[in-house]
Amino acid sequence: MAGNYITSENNLPEDPAGEETRLQISDAQTKEISSVRARIDTNPDNLTDPDILTVVKGPHENTEEEWYIDIIETDEADNIDVELLEATMEEIEGQSTVINTRSKEVKTLLQYLAEKGEFQSVSEASRSIMLQHLSENYPALVREYIDLKVQSERSDLAEELHEHE
Repeated sequence: MAGNYITSENNLPEDPAGEETRLQISDAQTKEISSVRARIDTNPDNLTDPDILTVVKGPHENTEEEWYIDIIETDEADNIDVELLEATMEEIEGQSTVINTRSKEVKTLLQYLAEKGEFQSVSEASRSIMLQHLSENYPALVREYIDLKVQSERSDLAEELHEHE
């Protein structure tokens, strides 16, 4: 068994034993996060090429359970510069969320869609169309962003709960 990976119980489907699933894992040594298609089980004999998968549980994720993982495929998210994405998320946190394209053409088309009732406003049209485009053309980036955002919110909540113990 070459690899040692970690995931949160929250990343697992309801009954994952032996079933093919998609989940987010991190390498125990490098802490690199990957989205994978894999089979997981509590018994390594049920898998073809098992690696150790530590599943962290509990409100503070301080309880560990040993599972095994057979990675079938690593998503294209490996090409995402996670450090750059995290730095960008932190940088944007304190900034305005207004995006300005400075384009009469784009504003005209978005305003038209709002006037036709396709969207409630130019802002909603802009957000919806951009998010749809990003989801369709950059799915790995969107998944990585969602994973980082959830991980950040989970950490913030765990810290807040831990302060009130």
